[in-house]
Amino acid sequence: MKIHPDTLQFFDELQYNNNREWFQDNKKRWDSIRKDFLVFTQALIDQMLPLDPSLGNISAKDCVYRIYRDLRFSPDKRPYKTHISCFLPTGGKRNCGVPGYYLQMGQEDYGLHGGCSLGGGIFMPEPKTLEAIRQEIFYNVEEFKEIMAAQSFKHYFGTEFWTLKKLSRVPKGYPSDWPDADLLKYKDYTVNYEMPDEIVLTDDLFDQVLEVFRAAVPLNKFIQKAMWSPED
Repeated sequence: MKIHPDTLQFFDELQYNNNREWFQDNKKRWDSIRKDFLVFTQALIDQMLPLDPSLGNISAKDCVYRIYRDLRFSPDKRPYKTHISCFLPTGGKRNCGVPGYYLQMGQEDYGLHGGCSLGGGIFMPEPKTLEAIRQEIFYNVEEFKEIMAAQSFKHYFGTEFWTLKKLSRVPKGYPSDWPDADLLKYKDYTVNYEMPDEIVLTDDLFDQVLEVFRAAVPLNKFIQKAMWSPED
């Protein structure tokens, strides 16, 4: 299964023509790209649901983001995003406060790199959720380190989490001399992988995306366990 062959070219052009007139002139191209991406996303959902049932009863339309940028509070007034993306979220609710599986194709954006970026974990969790994750790591650190040490996890994601900010000190309430204290300093527990360009427009893309998503499943389940602890 492939994405539309015009996908990357369209966003290359949109980067330099980010205005309503150009977009309207190329609307049929966008409609075709989005249609194929919806099919691609639905196939991902169908394959991932048995591995992570927490995704629930979601459809591709629930997961694919709009191309229109939210300009209300942004000094950047470009009307369109220069990528297409989807997020398969825990609980079927698409927001950045739950773990899930993310795929972005097009121009580099949001701190992600390459024409195809993807991964999993949780981005910008609420303070209560972040504290629950840190507690789960503290009390079950060996399990957490086993997840990070897995061959597929290290292959795709390395040994660090992608985060907007990492604390310089251990969070309040935890011993500063704890051997694994560095694992508690993240404000996001997100993993990211840049798909090689030579894969993006080939028949191998779908299987490769699935492999990356599968590598993120144990991390997401660990976060889910923290969020849904019996104390809640």
